[in-house]
Amino acid sequence: MDPNELLKLLDLRAKPARPPDGRAPVLSSTETIPNAGPSASQTALAVDEWGLRRGRDLVAESERLRNAGTDEYAAADFLTAAFDPDPTLLEGCADPRRHQFLAQMLDTPEYRALHADTQLDDTAAAIAAGHFAEQFAKLKTDDTKDARGGSAPRGSGGEGDLEREMTALRAVGKAVSDASKEVSELKDAASALGMGPGQPGSNDARAVAELYKRVRNDPGLRRISELAGRFRRVAQSKQRQKVSHGLDDVVGVEPGGDIGRLLPSELVRLAVPELELDTLRRIVERQALCREHHSVEPVGKGPILVVTDESGSMEGAKAHTAKALALALAWVARQQRRWAGLIAYSGKSGERLLAPPPGRWDETALCDWLSAFLGQGSDLDVPIEELPRMYTEIGAPPGITDVVMITDARCRIAPELKKRFLNWRQAARVRAVALVIGSPPGDLEGVCDEVHRVSALDPADDAVGRVLSL
Repeated sequence: MDPNELLKLLDLRAKPARPPDGRAPVLSSTETIPNAGPSASQTALAVDEWGLRRGRDLVAESERLRNAGTDEYAAADFLTAAFDPDPTLLEGCADPRRHQFLAQMLDTPEYRALHADTQLDDTAAAIAAGHFAEQFAKLKTDDTKDARGGSAPRGSGGEGDLEREMTALRAVGKAVSDASKEVSELKDAASALGMGPGQPGSNDARAVAELYKRVRNDPGLRRISELAGRFRRVAQSKQRQKVSHGLDDVVGVEPGGDIGRLLPSELVRLAVPELELDTLRRIVERQALCREHHSVEPVGKGPILVVTDESGSMEGAKAHTAKALALALAWVARQQRRWAGLIAYSGKSGERLLAPPPGRWDETALCDWLSAFLGQGSDLDVPIEELPRMYTEIGAPPGITDVVMITDARCRIAPELKKRFLNWRQAARVRAVALVIGSPPGDLEGVCDEVHRVSALDPADDAVGRVLSL
């Protein structure tokens, strides 16, 4: 295809048609506004034709920018400041106030810290541009009020110019602070729901934006994603603390009788006639000094199943932290290339099963699972009876399986049910760990390898750390 034809298809050469609402067509960055001077640029930053096109698209897509009265040039400036790796400030602009606003913003360390998270990220840059536009619109409104009140007339110099600079600097600080907070929430939500840096789907800007929009509009999801980020950071720390040694790694000295691992001092004793028989005796009795090696054999790891109690007593903060912990464990499973299953259960009132695939998670299904709540309950709010059926129904692959149960119920398990569950555990090679919130563990101690009673699911709690170190 001819380059000129491609530019024409991308609408980078021709002026756009007049919009349906009757507004004037958009000018290129090199055209001038009447009475703005022959060399005044319409943008404060160096923006190419594609940048201007992105600015027009952003105004069309963003209700926040339209409500702020942001035009295409200002949108292009704000988006370029957030998205481009090295935004360049021009010498002048048809809007001197916008030029001053951006000049002060680009020099602040807070902006540079924010820019590290927004550059080359469409979704984060659009969020930041929205906050820049809002604060700049408020700044312009304040200027208009001041001009009408006569408090800071244009061109007054002295205190008037200083006040305008300070006002712009305050607006910059507010814009960067608000943008940093929302971009951080975006990153947390995306990472919690399986779309963090390096994960499948993380470069799908539209999917990330839709996911964040849903999380932002749902207080429960927002709280879960925030807590999941804290649990995930603890999990990262716990996983890094695992030490594995290869066969060639010497980690110490131990008594033994393996000739191949004897220390040089023991081998020398064999060459001394007076010490030879004593050394042979110590080798036979496995008392000779040998190198200690540790090794981890690559064995197949089975799935991680997380069972969360959704009885009525768990509603609210308990359910949010339980689901956040479940998300963190699903992340652990993904990092270990293990299969994961999420089970929400409440007595005999039904259950909700979800198996996040090893690759990209289904964000819609995951959000549905996190936001729903059964709210029923009984005296046995972990599926001791139903778990063998669920294990098959959810499609868990064979292998050494970790089951984590999170409940606040004092469970009462009949002897026959206990026997059946233990038999299934042995056949399926299941290791069960229970976190009991507040209540005594009851009969769970007889069916689980580990039972931890906690007052709350605190990421700093040792019991929570033990679960996250699976």
